[in-house]
Amino acid sequence: MEFSLLAQATTAVLLVLTTLFTYLQVKKRRSTTSIGSRGGQRAPEPPGAWPVIGHLPLLASFTQPHRAFTSLAKRFGPAYIIRMGLRPYLIVSTRETAKECYTVNDHAFATRPSTIAGKLMAYDHSVMGFTPNGAYWREARKIATTELYSARRIESLHAVRSSEVQSWVNNVYARGEEKERTVEVEMKGEMEELMFNVLMRMVSGKRYFGASVAREDEEMARRFKGAVKKFNHYLGNTEVYDALPFLEWVDFRGDARE
Repeated sequence: MEFSLLAQATTAVLLVLTTLFTYLQVKKRRSTTSIGSRGGQRAPEPPGAWPVIGHLPLLASFTQPHRAFTSLAKRFGPAYIIRMGLRPYLIVSTRETAKECYTVNDHAFATRPSTIAGKLMAYDHSVMGFTPNGAYWREARKIATTELYSARRIESLHAVRSSEVQSWVNNVYARGEEKERTVEVEMKGEMEELMFNVLMRMVSGKRYFGASVAREDEEMARRFKGAVKKFNHYLGNTEVYDALPFLEWVDFRGDARE
């Protein structure tokens, strides 16, 4: 009993100290952060931000986030700052403001935020699409531009794309001939398999879907496609850590067990 009371008291003290420390860090960041600034003038920030969790309670009062952003834009203008936990976000709601962000001030918005998905699934943000702007990202982009996305490289793989599209059309036509009637084709799944074959032939020279593919190869491809879908699903999730970095060790939704 005494041990339980001591543990509860220790937890309460740690929680208070963590909250106080975080609140002081928030005040320090607000005094030094220049996000959304122009000529030394900051973008407006809606009042009512809570310590630690920021404007999350304000956004929670709306069933759809875009309605909350629209309501705030009517009050504070086309560019304003909200805080998701400890992180400030600049919200823009007009085409002119977005154009200014990505043309006049493109260097200020060229980097990428640190996320738990990028840390765990992108080798600690070392994959090009997750890497913050810097020397490493510029070198990775240079290699990708010259070796993967150049006109010469794309043209050299023209035969792969053409043969896979032709093979797909032949497979669909053969299914209709086999049943001697009009058949329905579920295009979403068909396009996924077509694009998967094109990509894998470009990378490994081997196709994984179609009538001429071995069953074990097709089963392997389906498992890989499922893994890619799960990967994209986790990338789209918003985790508590993204707003409150000091809670990285807490797995609220149990994703770590999957």
